[in-house]
Amino acid sequence: MSWLEIGLFGSVVFAAYHFQQIKITLKSKGHDVNIFTGWIADYRKFKELILSETDKELKIKYQGNLNGFRLALAGSAVIATLIVFGKT
Repeated sequence: MSWLEIGLFGSVVFAAYHFQQIKITLKSKGHDVNIFTGWIADYRKFKELILSETDKELKIKYQGNLNGFRLALAGSAVIATLIVFGKT
């Protein structure tokens, strides 16, 4: 296993963690959440939740989860591209 494959695994794990946090937050705020379906809808609901949140500390926490998810997805895409095109 190369370092790129380890990096890909790590970034996918971080993306899953942040998305889990998004789903937990939505569930605690009363939204219907299913672990296996509705990923894009949940992402959109979470963005709306951030915009409607009045508590500044919670808003920062939620934005951190969203940014972590986006960064992990971007990292996964970059590393997967490097693996596919054979750059080691």
